[in-house]
Amino acid sequence: MKKLLILLLVPLFLASPDQKVDAQKTNFDYLDIYDLQYVDDPQISPDGNTIIYVRHQFDVMTDRRYTNLWSISFSGDNHKPITSGKLGYGTPVWSPDGSRIAYTSSEDGSNQVFVRWMDSGATSSITNLTHSPGNLQWSPDGTQLLFTINIPAEQPKIANLPSPPEGAEWTEGATVIDQVYYQADGSFDTLEESYSHIYLISAEGGAPRKLTDGNYDHSSPSWAPDGGSILFTADRSGNADLDPNNAQIYEMNIESGEMTQITNKRGPHGSPKISPDGQYIAYTGYEDQFVGYQLTDLYIMNRDGSNLQKISDDLDMDVSDITWANDSRSLYFRYDEEGNSKLGNIRLNGDYVTVASNLGTSSIGRPYGGGAYSVADNGRFAISLGSPDRPTELAVGHFPTRMAITQLTNLNELFTESKNLGVTTEFWVDSSVDDFEIHGWILTPPDFDPSQQYPMILEIHGGPHTNYGPRFTPELQLMASKGYVVVYTNPRGSTSYSTEFASYINQNYPSEDHNDLMDAVDYVVDLGYIDEDRLYITGGSGGGVLSSWAIGKTDRFAAAVVAKPVINWYSFVLTADMYPFFAKYWFTEYPWDDPEQYLERSPISLVGNVTTPTMLLVGEYDYRTPVSESQQYYQALKLRGVDASMVKISDSSHSIASTPSNLIRKVAYILGWFEKY
Repeated sequence: MKKLLILLLVPLFLASPDQKVDAQKTNFDYLDIYDLQYVDDPQISPDGNTIIYVRHQFDVMTDRRYTNLWSISFSGDNHKPITSGKLGYGTPVWSPDGSRIAYTSSEDGSNQVFVRWMDSGATSSITNLTHSPGNLQWSPDGTQLLFTINIPAEQPKIANLPSPPEGAEWTEGATVIDQVYYQADGSFDTLEESYSHIYLISAEGGAPRKLTDGNYDHSSPSWAPDGGSILFTADRSGNADLDPNNAQIYEMNIESGEMTQITNKRGPHGSPKISPDGQYIAYTGYEDQFVGYQLTDLYIMNRDGSNLQKISDDLDMDVSDITWANDSRSLYFRYDEEGNSKLGNIRLNGDYVTVASNLGTSSIGRPYGGGAYSVADNGRFAISLGSPDRPTELAVGHFPTRMAITQLTNLNELFTESKNLGVTTEFWVDSSVDDFEIHGWILTPPDFDPSQQYPMILEIHGGPHTNYGPRFTPELQLMASKGYVVVYTNPRGSTSYSTEFASYINQNYPSEDHNDLMDAVDYVVDLGYIDEDRLYITGGSGGGVLSSWAIGKTDRFAAAVVAKPVINWYSFVLTADMYPFFAKYWFTEYPWDDPEQYLERSPISLVGNVTTPTMLLVGEYDYRTPVSESQQYYQALKLRGVDASMVKISDSSHSIASTPSNLIRKVAYILGWFEKY
């Protein structure tokens, strides 16, 4: 069975029947990205009356994203800024009595913790840290704050070197590396070995107290309801770098510093939270089977770790971002279902309901899942609300009364009213391989006419264990605005459908996910408005894997842009930043023990079949899928005489879209290559 569904969106303002379309509307264009604004991280006050949210904006002169804090009442009244400027404000957290918020800001030069008294507006920095704080958590009585910071470890010393003579100009010294993780995507320099530790500070300021020690990472701190202890996760085995995914849950007595290990099974154990009545601990995780994808489930257990139960079996979707309800009888959580990011509520017996749908993120790139929410003591909640035709806005609701979701902000109203945007249509297609159905979306150009013929771009997501959905995507809107039909799908391996669907590609990637993509192309071509001589293919990261694999399997595409790909699994495992994880979880043997296992799934093995003109596109400082992967494929294509080009995006990591100008460059180079063919 094939289904074709149109996404129906409730208009914010209804035009009268005789109202004429504004003749001044223009198509979405590159510089329009700088005019967008996004709502993120909405934090509702304990009494449910006020929401603080983070507003994202962009500065065309500095090419930077900047954030400020805004406040609005649950009714939508009294909308006003709390901070202003381009220094960066974020991570707001309400005190338990709602009289203050804590947040982080770099307004003092480096990132510090600030407290604001909501009645007077008085604000003060309460820290003087040399490293950035994160994970702010108020104590239950509001007198103290927990936070985490990364503390550098002692650096190795090998050589006993002389100092240069006074006034001499020697070259910069050597970098000595002996740690397992010495590079990380997004960091342009060699990593300084460091470990995450938990600190405690008075809410009125003063010297912080370090609660944890040792060369271990301590994460996800949270308070016990009585304020006498905290929970956190850590892998204190001493082998966490080479044996990941085994963090355990600990409880620490604040006064004595005594630690008790609560869990002892193979992890991972994530985000532990004690119920408000102090009786239970909830956490997310799974029993590790050493494969690329496993479903992240929700567990509860008694405070001492006994009577462990998995309560999310009926959901069969990945659980994240858990919050206890105030009555300790259920938990809120975020999950993705069929490409839609949702807020759910689950009771301790496993019964669950959807509370809100269409959560969105502040990404200016591709239409990935995500979103943020918070819940007040009385069941009122706030979410970042997304849709295909606008960036995220702030919305509120109430559970369990299930009142209608109300959108409070409309930051982009004037902008979207002045633009012709592409329209998103949903489709499903039967797999040509088995009984799976493949879910996808078609983004048609402004002023689309189905009686005409259009060029088509197949755009493939990365991950590979993630999902696309009906979300606002400046990157794909730019492609549609230039006259292309853009098709994006969730082939097998994607999350938000079932464990069976996502885990199909465990140690089997690429495989029939390629067939899923071609089934989607066939479906859209059969609709009758695609010019089959102008089919194009692109994708980044995992999408780079699948696009390079596809052009080794078929010559149906007029041109390809393979972005930040893995081309050779053997070399990838030995050069990528997360190499211990990839070697242990994506393959059954090390590359030198079973090279054939690595080669048979490597796109480089099919390069002898490629005739499609191909551009390689990669960030200059990409450590996730290193530049050497793109270089291998580019040079192989050149040796074969295939028309090829390689573009390195300057000052960019794997996350090319982290700055607006680099997103613009990425799309412009992709479209420029396709226009050539």
